[in-house]
Amino acid sequence: MSATIHTPAPPARDHIVRVLHWPDALIERSGYPVDHPYVEMFWLPVLGPTATWLARRLVGGLHTAPEGYDCDVAEMARALGVSYSPGRNNPFARALQRCAMFGVSQQIAIEPVHTIAVRTVLPRIPQRHLARLPETMRTAHDDWVGAH
Repeated sequence: MSATIHTPAPPARDHIVRVLHWPDALIERSGYPVDHPYVEMFWLPVLGPTATWLARRLVGGLHTAPEGYDCDVAEMARALGVSYSPGRNNPFARALQRCAMFGVSQQIAIEPVHTIAVRTVLPRIPQRHLARLPETMRTAHDDWVGAH
């Protein structure tokens, strides 16, 4: 009996997103890296936990490949503990949409490869989002900004 060696199939191109850095000198000078406690404390309630972790993971890949890299979204979804299926109606796609909706990422191209740019640093949370947080969070934010 001979052993069969299975090699994983390459990911389908429709599951690949090219990830690039979204440079913004002003925000990078005055903002907070995506893994900073400020982001977890004040951006997480706005973005949601899955989108916050997604942003951190996408940026983490840029630390290894600053020129950009290809991300297998099905694999990334599994690593985040959410489901992925082609289309827009799954937890991973919604997290990616939230990142774009709140200015954490932006779509650059769809063809020939779906490409997004992601911020490595987030700005101070805008007042319109801060106003929706509970009073205790708004007070904590004022204290944070005053202390820093």
